[in-house]
Amino acid sequence: MNVKEYIASGIVESYVLGLASDAERQEFEHACSQYPEVAQARNSFEQTLEAKLLREAIPPPAGLKARIEDQLFNQPVMQPMETLETQPPVRSIGAWKWVAAASVVLLAGSLYWAFNTHTKYQELQEANRQLQQNLNESTAQLNEIKTEQVLLHKSGMKMTALQGTAHSPASFVTVYWDTASKDVYMMINNLPQPAADQQYQLWALLNNQPIDLGVFEMQQEKLLVRMKNVQQAQAFAITLEPKGGSPSPTLDKMYVVGKL
Repeated sequence: MNVKEYIASGIVESYVLGLASDAERQEFEHACSQYPEVAQARNSFEQTLEAKLLREAIPPPAGLKARIEDQLFNQPVMQPMETLETQPPVRSIGAWKWVAAASVVLLAGSLYWAFNTHTKYQELQEANRQLQQNLNESTAQLNEIKTEQVLLHKSGMKMTALQGTAHSPASFVTVYWDTASKDVYMMINNLPQPAADQQYQLWALLNNQPIDLGVFEMQQEKLLVRMKNVQQAQAFAITLEPKGGSPSPTLDKMYVVGKL
């Protein structure tokens, strides 16, 4: 057993707060008997709880003690029948009743604090889960960027800049063609967002004949978009087509074009 990971899993807090299942409780008690670090973690958390309970206990409402004492100590006392010899003394109500009443108040405060503690613990767990997810996503994106940088500097990789046409002068796309594998990659530098029923389509041009390299979405979170491979190409162009693409390019909707 990895003791540090086991303690960090939250089982100590779940056990002490009574939130653990029967199986978890039995496993934890066995771990306490086997590993002093687990028992120490349990004792430490219990001491922390106790200290926090005493420090942050919810004070009873003002005047509660006076009202309880008034009800407990000033109730009318039943007088026993007098005997021929003497009258027994009047018995006062035991102080244990005040202790019981105070215990009820303390118990209510303890339950309220335990509920808040559990809620905060769950919030911390969710925040930790979200942070871990963000870290994993950032790591994946970093690895993807590293892979793309290696790919761009690969031997035999040709690059061409597709410039905007009169239809869209500000548009700009970079296309990379791997002369070894024949794979085609595209970097979307600047393209207007198309309508919902339209998609951009990449074409390779060979001897003035277009070759379909597929449609693509505007995935700004990716540095490179992989398209269909092509055996030979002299130029590349992008047109705006109906969603799903067209068998031939719509020339009056050509946004960028560039020679290889």
